[in-house]
Amino acid sequence: MNTHLTMLSKLLGATVLTLGALMQASPVVAAPEGTLTVVVPNFGREMLDMGKTSTQDLQYTGHTNEPLIGTAPNGQLAAERGLAESWEMEDGAKVFTIHLRPNVQWHDGKPFTADDVVFSLGERYVAKDAICTFCRLLQVIDSVTAVDDHTVKIVLKEPDPSFMAVLSARDGDIRILPRHNYKPTAEGFEMIEGPIGTGPWKFAEFNRGVDMLLTANESYWDPERIPEFAELRLIPRSQASTRLSMVRAGEADMAFIDPRQVIDAKAAKLDILTNRGSSKGGLSFYGCWQEEMLCHQQDFREALVRAIDMDAIMKSIYPEGTAERLATAYWTEGSLGYDPALEPYKYDPQRAAELLKKIGYDGTPVKLWSVRTNAMPEAPEIMDLVDGYLRAAGFKTEVTPMEFGAFRPRYASSPQQWETNYGAHLYLDAGAPRPSVIPALRVGIISQEKGGLIQGYWNLPKIDAEWDKLISLTTLEELDAELKQLNHQLYGEFNSYPVALRYEVTAVGPRVKSWTPSSFGLAWHLETVKKK
Repeated sequence: MNTHLTMLSKLLGATVLTLGALMQASPVVAAPEGTLTVVVPNFGREMLDMGKTSTQDLQYTGHTNEPLIGTAPNGQLAAERGLAESWEMEDGAKVFTIHLRPNVQWHDGKPFTADDVVFSLGERYVAKDAICTFCRLLQVIDSVTAVDDHTVKIVLKEPDPSFMAVLSARDGDIRILPRHNYKPTAEGFEMIEGPIGTGPWKFAEFNRGVDMLLTANESYWDPERIPEFAELRLIPRSQASTRLSMVRAGEADMAFIDPRQVIDAKAAKLDILTNRGSSKGGLSFYGCWQEEMLCHQQDFREALVRAIDMDAIMKSIYPEGTAERLATAYWTEGSLGYDPALEPYKYDPQRAAELLKKIGYDGTPVKLWSVRTNAMPEAPEIMDLVDGYLRAAGFKTEVTPMEFGAFRPRYASSPQQWETNYGAHLYLDAGAPRPSVIPALRVGIISQEKGGLIQGYWNLPKIDAEWDKLISLTTLEELDAELKQLNHQLYGEFNSYPVALRYEVTAVGPRVKSWTPSSFGLAWHLETVKKK
C-alpha cells in the first residue's frame, strides 16, 4: 500500500486501533472551577433529542453525547476520543466488529453497554421521526447486534470500507444514546428526561434562544479531558458584532466570530484560536435535476461560475490565515480521490456573457437563499457579493434572507420543492470536510430514492448509477481511483462552485490559555479549553 493510501487507512479506520499509551496511569486532576462562557452564532432547530436535530445543532448537543469512533486532534480516526477502543473490518468491508470501552457510565450512573449502540444505530436513528442529517446513512446497515456487553457487530447490506467514518464526529453527526432514556411512540421514540450522555459535559438547563448550561462530568472515563471549568454556558447570538463585543466586555470567554473580525479582535488585544478545516463552504445549485430549470444545462452552470470573482470575495471576507480557496466541493487535502492538480475556477465575465448569449438567456431569475449558519455565519455577506457579480454579468436575481431552521425543510423534505420558474436556487452550504468522501456524497448529491438527502446533482439517474459502482468497491485503492474520476467529472460539469476551506475562528478572553479541538467536522471538544 502506498503512502497516500496508508494515510487514508488511518483516516478511515480500516485497521485495528487501540488505546496504547492512553492506558498509562492517569494524572491527578484538580476539581473543576468557574464557568466557561462561549458564544455561538445560533442554536439551529433548538431540539434536544439528537434524533430530531441536524449537524448544525452539534454546537450545543454535541458536548454531552459522544460518537462511537473518536477523532484525534490531527483529524485522524482514533480511539482516544470515542466510545470504541478498537474495531476490525471483515468480509470485504461488509462486517465490522467494534470493541467498546469498558467502565463507561451514563450521566445518571447507569452503565454504557453494547445494547445502547444497538438501540442508537438500529432503532432510534432509523425510526420514522428521525431526521438527523446522517440518519439516512444508517440505512446501509443490515443488522447491528450485541455480541456481549462490550462488543457490537455491524453487518452492512453492501460493502463500504469507509463506513466507520460515518460513526465519527469528523464525518458524521451520529452520537450514541441511552436506551433507558427513550420510550417508543407511534412514529418513533421520545426522550423520557433531559439529554443523558457519556461525555465530559452533563446537561443542566436549556432556555430556548437564550442559553444552555452544562456541568463538568467529574466521573468522565478520560481523566485528561475532565473539564477545568465546572460549568459550560453556551449562548446564541446571531450578530457577529455582538459575539465579539461580549468577549471584549468580559461577558464571555470565547466567541465563534466571523473571519473578518480577526482584525478588530487583535486590535482589542484579544487572542485568536483557530481550527483549520472546521468546515468548507460551497455555492450549491439546488433543484437542477429538474429539466425545466436552466441550471440543468452545463452552459448555464458554467456561466454562473465564470461570472463570480471568488478570489476578490475571498480577499474581502477572509483575512490571511482564516481560509483557503477550494477547487472541488467534496475533496480536500488528504481525502479519498483528492487531486492537487485541479485548480479553483477562474473568473471570466467574458466567457459568462458568451454562454448566456449561446443559451439565449431571457432574464429568468436566479434565486439566492441568504442563510446564516453556525458553520458559515458570513454567508449573507458572501451572498450579497455574489448577487452583485451576477447582476453585473446580466443575470436577474432575487435574494431571500431566511433562518436555517426554516430553510432546511426545502432540501430535507421528500419530495423536494424547488420552484422551476427560477433558473437556479443558490445556497451557500457549509458542510464539514469529510476525508472519507462517501458520507458527504450520500448526503449531498445522490437521490433520495438511493438514500440521499439534498440531491445536489443535476442528473440523478447518472449519479445514482455512479453511486452503485462506488458502493460495490471493497478496497481503499479502488475507492481512491473511482472517487478521483468522479472528482474530475463534477469539476468539469460545474456542478457547484467551491468557495473556501474555512478555519474555525474564536476570539478568547484573558482566562483562556489554549484549546485542542479535532481538525475537520464539529469535534470541538470544549472540555479541552485550558485556563491561563
